[in-house]
Amino acid sequence: MPGKEVKKATKPATKAAAPYKKAAEAPAKKAAAPSPFQARPKNFGIGQDVPYARDLSRFMRWPTFVTMQRKKRVLQRRLKVPPTINQFTKVLDRSSRNELLKLVKKYAPETRKERKARLAKVAEEKKANPKKTVSTKAPLSVVTGLQEVTRAIEKKTAKLVVIANNVDPIELVLWIPTLCRSQKIPYAIVKDKARLGDAINQKTAVVTAFTGVNTEDEGSLKNLIRSVNARFLARGDAIRRQWGGRQLSLRSRAAIRKGH
Repeated sequence: MPGKEVKKATKPATKAAAPYKKAAEAPAKKAAAPSPFQARPKNFGIGQDVPYARDLSRFMRWPTFVTMQRKKRVLQRRLKVPPTINQFTKVLDRSSRNELLKLVKKYAPETRKERKARLAKVAEEKKANPKKTVSTKAPLSVVTGLQEVTRAIEKKTAKLVVIANNVDPIELVLWIPTLCRSQKIPYAIVKDKARLGDAINQKTAVVTAFTGVNTEDEGSLKNLIRSVNARFLARGDAIRRQWGGRQLSLRSRAAIRKGH
């Protein structure tokens, strides 16, 4: 209305904002003491710093026999191996092998010293009592050597034949498993010729055969023959058909996977 004054709305009084307090200034960091050792980059040039130890086996010039062994192993894995040769990769298990080699060691052929001592003892007994009949027969032992073992197999006097798996050349013993199967004589292929040789007091041995054991060991021999037959003689048909080799390298397998 005319003549009236319009009253303006007044805002409620607000408190003034408190003044901004500056944060306490952090204390200044002390400068690190200079190191007495200076960093010097190494120089591995000729006549300079000694280089660090590294694996140099890839760059090593290995002896010829080592490289030949490795190449032969690779070829045997890559190529197609016929069953007659592949059967020598299937060896007797470790526990049975140890029991078998213990029995072989017990009936190892006598050494020259043992033979000399035995004959000397026989001579003394004969001298002491000339009328007494003294046996000069050698103690019971395994048959060693290719010819002797082959003769024992053909005559069927061998009770168990033990063949080494890493004979070189393999043609020396390639036919023995076939002959044992044809004569139905238990045989076992063991690892390896050094262990078999050590059991009969030689450096290496290709093949050995049991022709007989004492009465106290007949039970252990029968148990060994049972486990050996389950591994070799009973699986004769499968062994004769099983080819070996044809294993691709890691690089070839990776390439095939990548192609798929």
